[in-house]
Amino acid sequence: MSIPKEDIKLEKIVKLLEKNPEENKTLYDNIYNLYVLIGIAKGVDDIRNGRGMTLEEFNKEREELYERYSRSFG
Repeated sequence: MSIPKEDIKLEKIVKLLEKNPEENKTLYDNIYNLYVLIGIAKGVDDIRNGRGMTLEEFNKEREELYERYSRSFG
């Protein structure tokens, strides 16, 4: 399983890092913000490449899982 290459521009990263107020900025805050940015980029890439699902598909899958779970564990 390969992880898709993310297309995150350096300008977006710099803008994100500059957005935090200086007095509250820590290394961990910046790492967390980059982690969130990468997660969003992966989600957008998934949707663009047809790896997402509609709310209706999600609800149907959730209901099927609930039914299987209910039959197995009462």
